[in-house]
Amino acid sequence: MLKRILVVSLLAAGCASAARGDAISGYFSATGTDSFTPSTITFDSAQVAGAIGGTFASYLSDGTPIIFLSGALPYNDGPNTPPNPPYTSGYVPLFTTTGGGTTFTFNMTDYNAGYTNNGTNGCTSGSTCLAVTGDGFFTATGSLSGTSGPATFSFTSQYVANQPLATLTSFSASTAATASPIPEPASLALLGSGLLGIVGLARRRLNA
Repeated sequence: MLKRILVVSLLAAGCASAARGDAISGYFSATGTDSFTPSTITFDSAQVAGAIGGTFASYLSDGTPIIFLSGALPYNDGPNTPPNPPYTSGYVPLFTTTGGGTTFTFNMTDYNAGYTNNGTNGCTSGSTCLAVTGDGFFTATGSLSGTSGPATFSFTSQYVANQPLATLTSFSASTAATASPIPEPASLALLGSGLLGIVGLARRRLNA
């Protein structure tokens, strides 16, 4: 009986450790092509380009392809949440990128969009610009497996003067993620003391 409880205790401790998964944090930049209207964004091709740091630097490099969701993402000028349906989980898997045997997915939970066509907010006169900042989190699958803490994605795109809306243009973007919180030492100590208590109780019953 004591051996069984010891085995169960070790399994429980192992599960508590494994549940955290691998740490994901860092940042990278990207460029690509897209089209947008006053109410939708449609991403075309994209790739990692520029600064890369943290976890991402071990798996991604300049030119690593980025695959955005297919179809148009709707937006309003101001705060937005992913439309439900079709995104019933509360987030939209905005893009994935794969390198070094690991696929990273950015899951966007909300986003703020700014549509400008009056020469303000850094948009040159005569141009039409779109800036989007999204909040969410990264997941990783493959050789690395885990979930990041809070992450952000920033995107800017511009049509120059006289360029029709909804035609192909270019964008620049950046993303960053923080690591998920690690259980506090006090929580681990509480788990350990609980397991020791179970073992002690079993030992007393065996000696009775």
